Order: sequence, then structure tokens, then C-alpha cells
Amino acid sequence: MTAKKLLFVLLAVLAIQTSLRPQDNSRISLFPRASEDVILALANVQPIVPGSTELNGAATVFNQILWDDLEFAGVFTLAGRSFYPDKPIRRPEVDIDYDAWNELPFKINFIVTGNISPFQDGRLRMELGVYDIRQRKQAFSRAYTGDINQTRTMAHRWADEIVHQLTAGASRGIADTKIAYVSQKGKAREIHIMDYDGYNPTQFTNNGSLNLFPSWSADNSKLAFVSYRPSPEVVIYSILDGLRLPFPMFNTLASTPAISPSGQEIAFSMRTAGGGSNIFISPLDGSRLRSLTNNNTATAIETTPTWSPSGRQIAYISGMPGQIFIRDIDGSNQRRIIREGGDSDGVTWSPDGRWLAFHWKPRRSSSYDIFVADSASGIIRQITSGNSSNESPSWAPDSRHLAFQSNRSGSWQIYIMRLDGIDSKDGKGVRQITTQGINRSPAWSGYYNK
Repeated sequence: MTAKKLLFVLLAVLAIQTSLRPQDNSRISLFPRASEDVILALANVQPIVPGSTELNGAATVFNQILWDDLEFAGVFTLAGRSFYPDKPIRRPEVDIDYDAWNELPFKINFIVTGNISPFQDGRLRMELGVYDIRQRKQAFSRAYTGDINQTRTMAHRWADEIVHQLTAGASRGIADTKIAYVSQKGKAREIHIMDYDGYNPTQFTNNGSLNLFPSWSADNSKLAFVSYRPSPEVVIYSILDGLRLPFPMFNTLASTPAISPSGQEIAFSMRTAGGGSNIFISPLDGSRLRSLTNNNTATAIETTPTWSPSGRQIAYISGMPGQIFIRDIDGSNQRRIIREGGDSDGVTWSPDGRWLAFHWKPRRSSSYDIFVADSASGIIRQITSGNSSNESPSWAPDSRHLAFQSNRSGSWQIYIMRLDGIDSKDGKGVRQITTQGINRSPAWSGYYNK
């Protein structure tokens, strides 16, 4: 159940009581493409000494994760390995035959390769490099050490480094980010956190109650969400030690929290004396509470606030059916984003400030899909399609990828997608990252400090 629908039902219990304009389907550049594709060859990372079962296993995992990460990043063309020269590259400074690589039927820009060797205390050491084919020299390198169970993490970090370096800092990569989500087992709904690709899920709450709508702070140090104790209240927890931070219980229905980009304030929806709900803003300790919206009718539903990256505006959902509005944080300059009717919810602002993502069921549609709207012009583009419902989008910190929930597999699961993958015939632009149980409400973390 989405935030708006849940709030509508709860308010009802507590109270005891134009033609469609098609969205612009033209090709919109969601992010600029390089004038020339960068073609990478991912030569398998090799054990420095052949024959070690442990090193071979780590290399296999590392090579697959690195390929998956860079393919999903969507900023490079990966040259198929069937074209590569046969000679393995264990010591790149002597093993790379630049003449052989230049004879391929397409022009490779860079070779990514390296080796794995034993290190102190049973750990592994990975010596990794990117080599410029045209310049015939190393472009940059990194070394990582860790336990064998950290192989995935090392692959994620190397993938992000490659993205960062070869895009000249235009992107930091998302492979080392996390996704918080709600997992339902029985009647309980607990907050979990997983790697961006669905691996290493960890249960964050364990209270056997309903925990909903997780939201990260920009520095990933805190997680705000709604917990039933027994009525819905906003709570804030430290990610570092799992302790609950001081935030008042207002003894009324509170929902859909969103921590500001500065990490100093929080916006959320709360039921007011008139019976409806409005958007409120306060510091993280709940003091100096002020209202952003002032709809005093009993049927008012103002919910799902999302901050602009500047922290100076908030978009939110208003009404049932829901419509998207933006206001300055002092409540002024209200404007409506979608004027075509239908029902929208789950609005979220992209980290680069350009886009609002949301799920929307236009008039005459039978299910929800994910859309993005230009926050300045209001031009809308549809991102998902099909007979299933696709809801609750959440932006990756690079503003190039989205997580969302969908019932396309028969149950609610979490998916991630590249925004330029919407027309992909091979399906590589969309990935299902949960499979067990019922999983909803993804919330993508920000970047982590290296």
C-alpha cells in the first residue's frame, strides 16, 4: 500500500467516517551522453600464482561483479571477451600486447585488468590498473586488501573508481551504495538494508511491528522511518550504532519522513486537529515545529514530502487522487506539476535537482507506472510500462538510476533500473534484486565517503 493510500485509510479510521493531455513521449535526454563511446575491455583479473583454489574462486567472483557493475553503470561500452587475445594478463606491465589488442575489429580505449595475491593474515591483495591502448601506458591504478568475503566490496569499489576516473568526475559510480527497504514476513514489516545489487541483506529493525517508508540522511548516518508503537510515529535511528535518536511522539498519525540535504531538518506528514494531514518541518530533535501546508479540512491528505537538493523547496502529494505540488520551504510559491489528472504518489527529487520521479496512474489507465517530470518545465516521460504496477521510485545518488517496487513477478519485489534502459531490448537496463518474501519501499542511500 502506498503512502497516500495508507494515510487515507488511517485518517478514515481515526475520523470514523478535464481531459487527459498525453505526456511527452519524445526522446528526452535524461543525461548527456559522451560524444564518443568509451570502449572498455575487462580482461579477467588473474591469480598471480596459478593453481590456487582460493585465489581462483575470488578472481571468478571479482571478475563477474566488476562486469555486472560496469555494464549496469551505463556509461561505457564493454567489449565482449570472445574477441580478446588469448594470452592471460597476470603482470600487465609485461603481459599486455598492445599490437594484438589494436588488431581487434573495433577500437578499444582502455583495458581493465590486474592480479590477486595472498597477503598478510590470510587476506587478499588486488593490484588493479586501467591501461590506455592509444597511449600504450597505465592510465591509473589502485590496490585493495581484504578478506576473501570482502571480494564483492573490492569489486564494487574498483568499479566506482573506474566510473569516476573515466568520466572525469562526472559520476562517482553507485556500486558501493546501499538500499534500505521494507520486507514483510508474516504480519511484521521490518526495515532491511542491502547492497545496491541485492546482496548482503541485513535486518535493521526487529520489533515485530510495522516499520514503513525508510529515508536516509544525505551522509548515510541516519535512517528515518515510520514505526507503529502502536500508532504510526516518525522515528530516527543512527546507522552507526543502531540507537534511536531523540524525536518526539506527537500522539497523532505521523508518516513519510524525509531528512533535509543539510541533515539538520526533517519534513513529514502529520494528522492535525481538523482531521486531515499536513506537511510539517522541524529540526531533527522535533523542536520548533512549523507547517508547510495548512489545509484544515477533515479530508485533507498532504503527504510524501521530498526536498530539493538545495533544501529550499519541497515537493509533495496532495489530495485523493494525488497531485504533485512544489512549495518553497516557507510555504510560498506553490505550483502544481501534473495537470493531467489521474492519481500520483511516491514523488522523489533527483539529487541533481532536474527531475521528479513518481508513480502515476493516468486517467483510463489500470495500473501505476514510474514517470519522471522535469522539475522546471513539467515535461513528463514514462519510465516503466506493462500490465503490472510499478511504484515507489527512489533515486540513486548519480541521478541516472532508480529503484522501485513492482508486482510483475507475482509478488512485490525491488527492482533497479538505468534511466536509459527503458527501451532496452535485452533487459539489461532493469534488474530484479529481491526474490524472497514481500519487499517494498526502496530507499537508495547517498554516496559513501571513501
